[in-house]
Formats: sequence, structure tokens, C-alpha cells
Amino acid sequence: MTEYVFRPVTVADLPLLAEWLGRPHVRRWWSEPEEALASIEEHLRDLAVEPYIVTLDGSDFAFIQVADLDGEDDAALDGQPDGTCGIDQFIGVAALLGKGHGPAFMAQFCQSLFDRGKNRVLVDPHPDNAFAIRAYTKAGFQRLGETTTNYGRALLMALDRQENDRQ
Repeated sequence: MTEYVFRPVTVADLPLLAEWLGRPHVRRWWSEPEEALASIEEHLRDLAVEPYIVTLDGSDFAFIQVADLDGEDDAALDGQPDGTCGIDQFIGVAALLGKGHGPAFMAQFCQSLFDRGKNRVLVDPHPDNAFAIRAYTKAGFQRLGETTTNYGRALLMALDRQENDRQ
């Protein structure tokens, strides 16, 4: 099994993230690169969201962040069990797209969240983002249905601790 390393984003990573956020395959589904980078930089200070660089064999290739959603002010997320968090991620290195790394590193990261006591992990891809939805499905996420979040149209998908434990 491939082992991915998740290291906290630092200020030194911001130029790499800016480069990745500007790439067409990332930019299509993320906000404008400057806005997304400013948001990530803010997370380095506010600790409400934990951003990480994902490495494979010592090389940085992807980004993932986790946010605690307990008490989140978004009506679309009402009714989630205690211990729910949300993740967002992308693969920055285009040559590694479509090779199974997304579902694999998400599954490994989600297991680490379950190990930390989380009960559910949510993702909210745009309903037209078939590539991401397929990756989430391969990682074990189940569709909860389409909704509109504070960020726009989304397909809510969840991975629950007990579902993950059976795999």
C-alpha cells in the first residue's frame, strides 16, 4: 500500500500552492487562485481549518485541508452527527491525475481523522465535477444528495467511521 505523508502547510509552501491553484485542472473547481491562496494563508493563522501538503516518495504533489463542521453556520449542513468534519483537496501535479492517488490519500487521511475521534467526513463537490465524485466514491464516500451550501451548488457525500471500519 502506498503511504502518503501529510505535513502542515507553512508560509514557505505558499508559492507552490499559488502555482498549483493557477493550473487549469485545479482552477476550474477552486475559486480564483489569489482568493484561494489568501484563504489558505488565513488558515495558517486562524486554526479553524488545518491545511496540509501531501507528499509521495518525498515529493509534494497534492493539497488537503480539514475543517471541524460542528457548529458550522451553513443550513445545508444541518443534521450532521457530532464529530463531523469536512475536507477539500486537489492534486497539483497534473501528471499524477487519474492514477488512483486521490482516492488513496483521501482514504488514508480520513482514517487518520477517525483515529482522532471524528465520526463523519463530508465532501461537497460541484455536481458537475464527475472526476472528483468518482474519486470520492472510490474512497468510500456515499452520496447524501444535492444541496446549495454557502459556497454554491454541491453534492454532499459522506464517509462515516463505521463504514470505514468495515472496509
